[in-house]
Amino acid sequence: MSNLIPPVADTSGGGVRTRLAKRLERSDPFLMRAVQAAALVGCIMGVLIYAWQVVRHDTSATRTVLAEAAWTGQVAVEADLARINATAIEAKPLISAAMAADVPASEQRALQVRMTQLLADTPVTAIILPGASGAAPVIFGQVPSDASGALAPRPYSQRAGPEALGLGLVSVGPGKAAWYRDIMLADGQRVPAVFVLRSGAFRSALQVGSAAGKQWRAALLDRDGKPVLTASASNAAFDAADIDLASTALGWVPLHADDVPAANNVSGAAGDTFVEARGIAGGALQLVYIGTQPSVWAVLAARRYEFMALFGASLMAVLLAVSLIQNEWQRQDLEVRDADMTAARAEITCDLLAAGVIDWSVSEGTVSYSEGWAEMFAQGVEPTSEDIFDWIARIHPDDRLAARHAYQRMLDGGESELVHRLRVRMSTGLWVQVVERGRALAGARGEIKRIILVQTTEPVDGSMLRDAFGDTKVPDRQAG
Repeated sequence: MSNLIPPVADTSGGGVRTRLAKRLERSDPFLMRAVQAAALVGCIMGVLIYAWQVVRHDTSATRTVLAEAAWTGQVAVEADLARINATAIEAKPLISAAMAADVPASEQRALQVRMTQLLADTPVTAIILPGASGAAPVIFGQVPSDASGALAPRPYSQRAGPEALGLGLVSVGPGKAAWYRDIMLADGQRVPAVFVLRSGAFRSALQVGSAAGKQWRAALLDRDGKPVLTASASNAAFDAADIDLASTALGWVPLHADDVPAANNVSGAAGDTFVEARGIAGGALQLVYIGTQPSVWAVLAARRYEFMALFGASLMAVLLAVSLIQNEWQRQDLEVRDADMTAARAEITCDLLAAGVIDWSVSEGTVSYSEGWAEMFAQGVEPTSEDIFDWIARIHPDDRLAARHAYQRMLDGGESELVHRLRVRMSTGLWVQVVERGRALAGARGEIKRIILVQTTEPVDGSMLRDAFGDTKVPDRQAG
């Protein structure tokens, strides 16, 4: 279909006039504002989609960092326990010597000094041997004043039923813990011992949870799922809800001496809260880290300058692209309007001169016919828009090759106008001799956009015969 909308005859008012059919132009102000609004909405949607991707990325990163912190913390706790057990092995000869019968007081003091020197570079600040049958306990090292009242014989799990399953690590004060284990003396006697730990024990293992960002919490849980040592962000705390979440994730059941107390490695989530747990010392302890998914507003606030720069650059790029598109639309609409007016003027002129107009859209390869052409060659029935080859098929075979060459010269830019004679087949099948005049319309870059062909019938006054036979006169029969 041609881009040109042909003029429409208007008989209102008693006369005949020609008007251009109304077209929807892309340079219409309403359409331009709609395109600008759509571009702005698209820019905002793009930023929102990017923000959603950033939130997803930060959430995934939080879970990944929390899992990595759990593995790092597990190694750190195991290392601290190894140091405590190594301290017990190194202290065993001194403890055996101090526990021997009839040890002089001077030697006892010397053993205490040596024990204090031994414990100086270890996580242990004191070793306590609870006395049997009400006897006073034997203490090596320095017991913190705020922890002495919490020390007692080894506690047992409350979840193990009637079986006596002792707890390894217990809390003895804020930020302080004690490790219960037996020591084999030199004479083969096994005695229970309490290793009172310094305040910094296991602190590094818990603090690695800070890599998960804000609202992180961490805790070392005993066999009963109770926190022994905790660490958290300044505005967060490992509370009862976190204990319940950890218990649910670990799936604790009533314990027995030969049971595995809980899963060794757990990764889970509940709503916007993530939990990572690792089993320590064969399940005697659980190292738990809890993190919270960052909120959308927190992510946007943290990256507000990034989003502002992205939105500004995107908006400028979109507006520039829309402006270029609209300028191109305006140029194309102007060309079409000019072509419409050219075709309208040609058709009006041809109607006044009893001529037909063919509008050939070179870019689309289609032709359309004016009403005047239909009146002259198609008995008033205007043909629908046809392919250019359909028009060439209407030309007499003897004139077709010359017409094709003339059209091609116009397409190649060699000629901008043409005038020639050719024969055209009418709807009745008869051939009519026409004079065809054409003019090429070029676009802004010089390419041929349209070709307007105007055709008039050859005057039936003998001129065609004179062109064929010269001035030879036909003999007068009466003169003979």
